[in-house]
Amino acid sequence: MRSDEHRRGRGIEGPRAQGAGCHAHAWHGHVRRRSALALSGLLVVLCAGCATPSQAQSLPARSDVAAPPDAVIELWEQHWTLQPDGTQVYHEKRHVRLNDERAYGEFADPRITYNAKTDKLEVLQARTRLPDGTYRELPAYGHVLVGADASTGWPAFADVQQHLLAMSGVEPGCVLEVEYRITSTPGSKRALAADLRLEHHYPVRKRVVRVTVPADVTVDAVLANVPEAGATHAAGPRAWEFSDLPASPPDPQTPPWQVRSPRLIFSTAGRASRWHAGRLAQIEAAADTSDLIAKLAEEWTKDIKDPTEKMRALQKKLAERFSFVDFPVDWRPPTPRRASEVIQCNYGLPEEAAAVLLALARAAALPVMAGIVVNDDVWQHQAPQDGMVAAYVVLHVVGARGDVRLIEEAGLGPLAVYDTAEYPELWDPHHGLLCRDRRWNSLTLLPVPDVLMPRTLLEPWTDPDESRCAVRGKVTLKDDGTLTGEFRVRAGGLFVSPEGLLTSDAQKGRLSTLVKRVLPDVSVESFSVRKLAGNEFDAVVQVKSGKPLKKLDAAWRLQLGEDGPGQGDVPLPLGRSRRELPVRLAGAFDEEIDLTVEWPEKWTVEAQPLALAAAAGDIGLIEQAVSIDGHTLRVQRHLRLAQRDVPAESFMTLRGPLNELRSEYARTLLLAPAKP
Repeated sequence: MRSDEHRRGRGIEGPRAQGAGCHAHAWHGHVRRRSALALSGLLVVLCAGCATPSQAQSLPARSDVAAPPDAVIELWEQHWTLQPDGTQVYHEKRHVRLNDERAYGEFADPRITYNAKTDKLEVLQARTRLPDGTYRELPAYGHVLVGADASTGWPAFADVQQHLLAMSGVEPGCVLEVEYRITSTPGSKRALAADLRLEHHYPVRKRVVRVTVPADVTVDAVLANVPEAGATHAAGPRAWEFSDLPASPPDPQTPPWQVRSPRLIFSTAGRASRWHAGRLAQIEAAADTSDLIAKLAEEWTKDIKDPTEKMRALQKKLAERFSFVDFPVDWRPPTPRRASEVIQCNYGLPEEAAAVLLALARAAALPVMAGIVVNDDVWQHQAPQDGMVAAYVVLHVVGARGDVRLIEEAGLGPLAVYDTAEYPELWDPHHGLLCRDRRWNSLTLLPVPDVLMPRTLLEPWTDPDESRCAVRGKVTLKDDGTLTGEFRVRAGGLFVSPEGLLTSDAQKGRLSTLVKRVLPDVSVESFSVRKLAGNEFDAVVQVKSGKPLKKLDAAWRLQLGEDGPGQGDVPLPLGRSRRELPVRLAGAFDEEIDLTVEWPEKWTVEAQPLALAAAAGDIGLIEQAVSIDGHTLRVQRHLRLAQRDVPAESFMTLRGPLNELRSEYARTLLLAPAKP
């Protein structure tokens, strides 16, 4: 991508976009000022070379608000050109009206990213149209060369630079006009491709996208999430024009914009299998060997016989020592460096790290292949491109049949593969074995060409009965204010990461986290595991408090956790009084808490946790029962969320009860000792 704003259009949202907005916080709710422009429709014009005729299309209009938006994008043009000799030219023009200083941080200092070695940057226009209609040109000192944050400090990527435009004359009512062109030398970029979010969190008056290619080059394009739009496939130049795109202000924890926002994807990479084979061939070519690679493979797998444990040892040692560098794909070189070079400098991009792990595994005589994993929400096989890759992985082919063989895919290079009908192990160089857990939700392994290998799908957790978390136990409060007790913890589904529970320390840490989300004042003294298999974890935990509870006046204060065990792994955007977009959860789940607290007989209860009658909606249930019998309190809570994507109106039915249970008065037990 060429700039921070341009990257956001491609789905790589920077911190400014994620944090944009003005929020006022209060204990029982958040009030957010929302700016939107109610617009009647969306005009799409498919120009020369398109297979489908011009058509008028509409997006749902958003409701009016009294205040004007903080900014309006009056004009946004992007033009990609592929010349016959392979030269790529990118041309962008954008005019933004600033109505409030809240939008200054995003637009007043735009950055243009380019490669100083292979790209020629021309700033064609950088000026400010003042409210009175006069112009203020950007002075020479307003052009500042800076390093790109993600690539700075790594010598191999030192040519990636950013040209910062410190716009002058910025005030409410002004219009910032920026236009530039980047010309890239032949071979310095991969296929011409982009994945564009057509809307913005500010209104867009006019949006133009053009792609110009030679007559013999095919552009595959897809319009998604726009009524009646579908895939288009034709040769020649293309242009799309949109008008009056409504604002789409951000909400936290929404589904990815790729599944909810108007989206335009185009690529000249060809069919998905060709693009995929080309990327795999590059990683295979980069996975060379060296004396250092052979030495490390031998040292790191010494005395290890089991193939899976060998792979685990290689990945773990590499992850401990290697510096993983990641930045937008448009900044990256067209081919990864060789593993022998990367291992020497000890840092690299995701595809380079995969090539290093592939080389190490082969040096350890393991049957491995390169693999690519994509996110199901982002992947579009009609217009494949590098920005859709979720991870470059190494496939350890357990039970491989026969010797490794090479296949060719249209001259892209040989791929080393094994024939297998079994599911391979997928190893990420940074994070280890891919399992069905929170990190690897909704991912698919692209099938290797000409190989009998089932499609591996890391499915999201959509059934609450798959992901249960139950914490039941009893604690006793002693005269000195300390606690002792025992808990039974049962967790499954997205609450268990098999690769994260391989050691006793990891198991203790996980149990401590779950127990503390019920009672923050206790710690794990000892535990015994009853079951640990796949995505099931069952253990008995002995707990105690390291020091006496705090006091409120003369009463001991015992507080339940602010959020239950499940909400630590499936966070909820609580505390907001208004919401327009759906909530995307890590997965559907079911949580049960059953806690008994016992105290000395002569103590009296001054305050107790809140009982909450069942609050049900079409997507879940929340209830809490509280009972006291003599000197014993029992709290039983049940939280069930039955959907992964929760509509805004449905989520609001649970927000109130959940926020109430998080309040101090609703989760506090006050016990007054007997007077002497």
